[in-house]
Amino acid sequence: MAELASLLCEHFSTPVPRYYSGPPVDPPSRLVYLLDHEYTPRALTWSRLKGDDARRVSLMRDAADKAGCAAILALADVQETHGAYPADEVYGYRRRGWHDDYDQYDDDDDCSATSDDEREYEIQDLINSEITLTHWTGPDGTRLEETSLSVHEAEVSASTPSGDLKPYSQQYEGYMGNWGNTLDRWYHRAAVVIWPREQAFANRAETSPAWALDELAATASSGDVPGARAAAATLAPFWNAALRDQAAQAGGKAAGLLSKALRVADTVADAPAAAMLLRPFRVGNLTYAQVKPFAKLAGRHGQQWTAELLRTWFGGDQPTWAYGGGREIPQWTADWLPGLCERLPATGSTGTAAAQRLLDLAWEWIGKDIRSALALSPPSYRDRQLSDLGKPLAAVLMAAASIGGASTRDAVTAYVRQQDDAATVLEMSALRATAKTRTDDAHGEAGLDVLAGDCAARLRARLARPKRDAGDWSIELPAGGCACGLCGTLRTFLTDRNRRAFEWPLAKVGRQHVHSRIDSAELPVTHVTRRQGRPYVLVLEKTDWALHPRAGGAGYGRNGSDVARGRVEDGAGNRLRSLGSSADCPQVPAAAFCSHRPGAVGCFVEQRQSID
Repeated sequence: MAELASLLCEHFSTPVPRYYSGPPVDPPSRLVYLLDHEYTPRALTWSRLKGDDARRVSLMRDAADKAGCAAILALADVQETHGAYPADEVYGYRRRGWHDDYDQYDDDDDCSATSDDEREYEIQDLINSEITLTHWTGPDGTRLEETSLSVHEAEVSASTPSGDLKPYSQQYEGYMGNWGNTLDRWYHRAAVVIWPREQAFANRAETSPAWALDELAATASSGDVPGARAAAATLAPFWNAALRDQAAQAGGKAAGLLSKALRVADTVADAPAAAMLLRPFRVGNLTYAQVKPFAKLAGRHGQQWTAELLRTWFGGDQPTWAYGGGREIPQWTADWLPGLCERLPATGSTGTAAAQRLLDLAWEWIGKDIRSALALSPPSYRDRQLSDLGKPLAAVLMAAASIGGASTRDAVTAYVRQQDDAATVLEMSALRATAKTRTDDAHGEAGLDVLAGDCAARLRARLARPKRDAGDWSIELPAGGCACGLCGTLRTFLTDRNRRAFEWPLAKVGRQHVHSRIDSAELPVTHVTRRQGRPYVLVLEKTDWALHPRAGGAGYGRNGSDVARGRVEDGAGNRLRSLGSSADCPQVPAAAFCSHRPGAVGCFVEQRQSID
């Protein structure tokens, strides 16, 4: 007994070596000892254990008590993957003589007659093993709880390997080229789970963060704030991963989990503990329901604490690819930011500071997305991305107006106005998003009138360009990108006013490069490879769109069509009437829009008929 208790103490005090090089990780927080028999949830009690299970469990319980540990019963699902092949084959190939008649040997009939469970296999090395606890009991063995906890191999021990037991199911995967010749087996096994008594709360909290928050709140409410703070400290090693998993599963209910965490963070009355409890959340979980508890915490712990927490909620502690890379932030900005910035200042000066920090971080994110979208190609895809960012941009400006953030408003509008003509789509989308919801004064405070004026100026400049001369086949290749000799030759052909076709003997790599430049710019040029001679000939031909581009082509998307019909509005929803040469013109005729050079803003993409 003493030796077994000593082994338990050693297990919980020995750091776990890493599979690869590097320092060992923390010692295990639990030991899962797998039993030999399978039990139903109803039969899982100390008194109903069978045979050797009962004898071994009795020893484990006594040793756990001597080592200062608690022991509970659990049910485990075990999956093991082995290298394997059917017993009638050799490494995946059926044993046959050279004289066998393959045409008369019916493999399908042979395989269909025997299922995976009935067939015999030659088992090779263990490839992978996964163990998940599905149920466990309380210390008295009378209360059964569902759980879902993956167990690391360093936390598992067993007297009988799973491979020596009969699986309840198995599935064989034959040779598939890069994988296969594997046998998956599944087992139901009971287990004794042992952990140090001081880690009992943390072990249960890892599988149910919501339960942990309720327990912490109850402990603090009973007057034991130091006890709640100490219990919260035991959550630190796994809290990020456990709570993010739970928040992901909760989906739209994650905001309720944040409300609970905010209340607990307030009751523990400790800045580091509060930050640890709240750090796993994301700004997308913040809604109007959390305004008061969040503002209260901000007032308790100060502006620096609040700023660091909000930076974390915007993904400041994670790489951009983690947790979706913040794809939800633009939608959250459009839906919640203006309202939050209206409500937070009402809670006091700390709420105002928190609102300003929210606004700054939201604009930092949206500005980054706008920069990325402006650099995209082809133009139609770029314009779709910019159009989707119009509503978040408008939300940032309205939020700035709510808190009197004139400096943020001016910085945002100045940034948009500095961009090239591609930003017209962004401005129009932002104006549409607020056209029916705000007054003229609100639009002025938000700087939307500045965007409307800049948008109108851009459109007037486009419409003031000289008409294309009859027979002018020139096309502009957008600036930037590659400046190699191939692109120089392409640009020479495109800008030639009289030349419509070009037969270009070009090797495969060069053809692929020219294909990509034409496609990425969505130029009105067909590019077909004529597979004759060496090298093959790339045939380029300017389409009729180059001479007569349609109004509102692909480069403008749906916004271009509206420009052509004169449906351009300012921030208050008033149609701009003076876009053409006449101030009285209520609509811009399509012919006026059709007469300008394509290529500068993107107008059409001709699907190439041959891809190397």
